[in-house]
Amino acid sequence: MFRSSNLESRLKGWGISLDTSNFKLLSFARDKTSFSKVEKLEAISGTTKVFIDKTEIEDHKKYIEDKKFLLESLFLPTTSPYPEVITNIIECPDEFKPRVRETNNGVVYTLFAGERFNYGVCSHDLVKYHSGYGIFDCKDKGIFEIRVFSDGNNEIERIMNSFKC
Repeated sequence: MFRSSNLESRLKGWGISLDTSNFKLLSFARDKTSFSKVEKLEAISGTTKVFIDKTEIEDHKKYIEDKKFLLESLFLPTTSPYPEVITNIIECPDEFKPRVRETNNGVVYTLFAGERFNYGVCSHDLVKYHSGYGIFDCKDKGIFEIRVFSDGNNEIERIMNSFKC
């Protein structure tokens, strides 16, 4: 059984590479159900935090499509929960909507996040982090979800562009 507490060893054990130089492993957890096996880790370097989830599940395509739908639905127009407002539709301004780019084995979203590492932030006063969310299908190795939170965009792009199955 693979039990290293070193971040680079964990990534190598998963069979992936990611530029996490200067990052320190904060936590590692496993969760197993009858239909999936999930391993999660959290690492930090200065003001940048990285969360990586490795999921082993039978239907990779459905899992990935569901995750993408959940994220994208946070930014869809919705009806106002308040009666008698001027407009009955609330929509996130374009500047807060995620930018999406396809990669060889997945998709990467660049977006903003709140102080609790949450997505769906649509107002300047709620933005705490620049963030990147990538979901990658590494076939037999599993599905990898990478969430990066930082004060600036440069670190996010560097980390996301470095991912390889």
